[in-house]
Amino acid sequence: MHQHTGQDVLREVVRGIAPAELEKLDETCRAYTARPYPPQPLHRPGGDPLGDGIQTAVLSPVLVAVVAQILADLASGRIRAGGGRLARWWRRRRLRGAAADERRAALTAVVPELSGTTRQELTDWALAQSRTARLTPAQAEACAHIVVVAVVRPPAEPAHGRAPDAHEEPGTPDLAEGAGSHGEPGEVQAPATTPPS
Repeated sequence: MHQHTGQDVLREVVRGIAPAELEKLDETCRAYTARPYPPQPLHRPGGDPLGDGIQTAVLSPVLVAVVAQILADLASGRIRAGGGRLARWWRRRRLRGAAADERRAALTAVVPELSGTTRQELTDWALAQSRTARLTPAQAEACAHIVVVAVVRPPAEPAHGRAPDAHEEPGTPDLAEGAGSHGEPGEVQAPATTPPS
């Protein structure tokens, strides 16, 4: 059974927000894991696009950092502790090496469960991290939505390209019927992970 990792979540986020950057994602991840940095604000020179409307920002380095930070915060319980002034102060006080190790591990580890964090708290946290990195409102919402869907996804969901119930364990919900997959309004890239009906 394939377990969903942080890199799988990142790939879904990049596929949904910046699909043209997918081919360079592995290279970006290698560079990030060598030196995991906290999310940095996206630099958008001169109001974002050039005069002729061409986007100049490369999003994948920002998305790697944002997704890694969200998943590291979820795994460590910082989301449940709150995201206000106290949480920011505490993050700054933490050892940089430990924070970097958490972000590095978040990409390779299995996606953490909500355990004590509500879906809304995770959504709010992911939106705040995305907005802090200066993603556009649409990009921030898409990023938060994809991360939340990936975290709350049932663990028995089949990986890409497998038959709907090829490796389900007895007693798991019937995913072919869509148990656990309906009720997600506006699910981004759902056809890639949802079994055909």
